[in-house]
Amino acid sequence: MLQIQLLGDFKITDSKEPLPGLSKPRMQTLLAYLLLHGDAPQPRAQLAYTFWPESTETQARTNLRRELLQLRRTLPQAETYLHIETHTIQWNAEADFSLDVADFTAVLSAAQTSSDTQE
Repeated sequence: MLQIQLLGDFKITDSKEPLPGLSKPRMQTLLAYLLLHGDAPQPRAQLAYTFWPESTETQARTNLRRELLQLRRTLPQAETYLHIETHTIQWNAEADFSLDVADFTAVLSAAQTSSDTQE
């Protein structure tokens, strides 16, 4: 199971073993973006512009393809986690992984609910 830490230093492990190859900041940011927006497919054109706004559209899309290729090579069973289509990319929220941001949000929500019922 992938364990992903975005709070603090970026860290991703598979069965508690660190995954090599995810040290580039742009790749980490792209992965974090996909994780945090996993509720909806993200248009490739929007991702390319968001991450490479200074590049031409063609170059930005090439850069995105390169980063996705590296993600596919680095993530074990990448097809389980990434839904890559012709025009969109989406993190599979149903896959077996843990995300510290989601865990934190769940605890915060539970605390808020508990506080609301005690009032």
